[in-house]
Amino acid sequence: MLQQIAFIPQHQFHVLINFKDDERIVAVLPNRGGGRFRVVDQGKVIAEVNYDRQRSSIVCCRGKLEDNIMAQLAHQIKNHYAQ
Repeated sequence: MLQQIAFIPQHQFHVLINFKDDERIVAVLPNRGGGRFRVVDQGKVIAEVNYDRQRSSIVCCRGKLEDNIMAQLAHQIKNHYAQ
């Protein structure tokens, strides 16, 4: 049986991401452990990423994001938790 990962909509935050053709605000939902995030764009889950706080980097574990979008997300997540 697969383990379900609980994401917390109450703790979501929004970030502005520059996509290839435009820029949009996406929602980022953390899970209870704080290491995995679900990225939602216009009501659709576009990716789930693992965030490594030591290296301030993310790895896409579900979905596919371009490198520049991954770098922007890592920067935004780091800034959000630095506050």
